Amino acid sequence: MIKSIRVANLLAGASIKRGNIGVILLIIIILTIISLNSLFIPGLLQGLVSGANTQLRNTYTGDIVIESNTAQPLIGNISSILNKIDGIDGVAGAAPINEIGAQFVFGNQRTDAVIYSVQPELENQVFTINKSMIEGAYLAPGDVDQIVLGVQLAGADKPNLEVYARSLLKVHAGDVVSVTCGNVVQKNYTVKGIFYTEFLQTDIQAFITQTEMEKIYPATKDSASSIHIKAKSDADIPNIMVKLNGLQSGFKVLKWEDYAGIVRSLTDSFNIINVILNIINLLIAGITVFIVTYIDVVNRRRQIGVQRAIGITPGSITISYLMRAIFYSVTAIILVILFFFFLVAPLETKYPFYFPFGAVYLLIGPMDILRMIVIVESVSLLASFLPVRGILRMKIMDAIWG
Repeated sequence: MIKSIRVANLLAGASIKRGNIGVILLIIIILTIISLNSLFIPGLLQGLVSGANTQLRNTYTGDIVIESNTAQPLIGNISSILNKIDGIDGVAGAAPINEIGAQFVFGNQRTDAVIYSVQPELENQVFTINKSMIEGAYLAPGDVDQIVLGVQLAGADKPNLEVYARSLLKVHAGDVVSVTCGNVVQKNYTVKGIFYTEFLQTDIQAFITQTEMEKIYPATKDSASSIHIKAKSDADIPNIMVKLNGLQSGFKVLKWEDYAGIVRSLTDSFNIINVILNIINLLIAGITVFIVTYIDVVNRRRQIGVQRAIGITPGSITISYLMRAIFYSVTAIILVILFFFFLVAPLETKYPFYFPFGAVYLLIGPMDILRMIVIVESVSLLASFLPVRGILRMKIMDAIWG
């Protein structure tokens, strides 16, 4: 066996040294592109999924959402429930929210949106919207006659926004907008601030304080249509949900994935696309190496026949081709790792991709690199072995004389 490996090493080295440099470079370049693609595309899709989920939790749902599971849409006795929630191990914050549909008018522009009432001191423990202000300031406890708008609702003279045509177009902090809540209460509000979270579902919303909501609808006092909860980073979310279900009857406790079904469907689709692209990369790599190796083996068929005739074993010949495949693939992998971490990653960090839910960064971990190495090496070896095996099954004289 050792002798066969030595002979194979000699054959492989001679083949690479005396081989056509153009063909060798072409194989390495193709494998480099395939390897880079197997890192870049999955990394981008994973970053996209992670970015969407992070924005969703930080600006729209929190980690856990409690809703009423009865005919009464509002959860009552909120102050007492919040005290119980705060006492659960692993809970970082809880924010009660009320919501109501409204019509907004500014000048000759009209649009519909949902107004959410919040207690800013609690809401800021769960969400990061207050850190995303691009004009004015966020709500303070006790604010009345003031409203905060998402940029997709305000427009703010930003025509590149996704839903700018359906917005109020030119509203800025300090402007006064007319709001009709539930087709009943009409009131003018001063826009205290405009936020831009880069998450579309959040940026079409409007916020007022719970103090203001109680002035419009006194029935919402000490009540909420939903409670949004943020868990600590090391918390056991399923365990927290079990404890929340045990607080009292009539609760519907939802994890963030269940609360925002559309984003969940989106991320599931991205994961499926990721799998499909990985399979395509595998096939492209395999077919490329197979074709190049097959052409090379066919052209060297007579040489292989002579090698067998002088006593070189089929095992040595096969191993020599596998060594060549390893040389090509390892060279490509090294180039990819250097290229990726010293050029692609720094550029992408400085100039990230932007989607409707914010900046997206490549998410590449050690397991992704290991997966790429395993795929490229395995496919290269298999694609080299198959055509060599086919030639070696021919009789020696048939190989020599064609």
